[in-house]
Amino acid sequence: MIQVIISLSSILMLSSCTSGWSVGSFELSPEDSMYTFLEVMDQDSTSHFYADKVRINSDNWCFTHNQWESVKEHE
Repeated sequence: MIQVIISLSSILMLSSCTSGWSVGSFELSPEDSMYTFLEVMDQDSTSHFYADKVRINSDNWCFTHNQWESVKEHE
């Protein structure tokens, strides 16, 4: 009986494996983008989240505020 349970468990585990990534029950595909977020703290302590990298003296999409924001060096 133990061997049957172990065999069924192994089959169940192997059949549930996929070749890709998943988050919860959502399967990720190559068309999905993966972001690395970078947090920037403003002079007034406002937090901003940008994707991948911040381009200085250029517009960057802020995911916190859902708008394009210009990021400049502090002088």
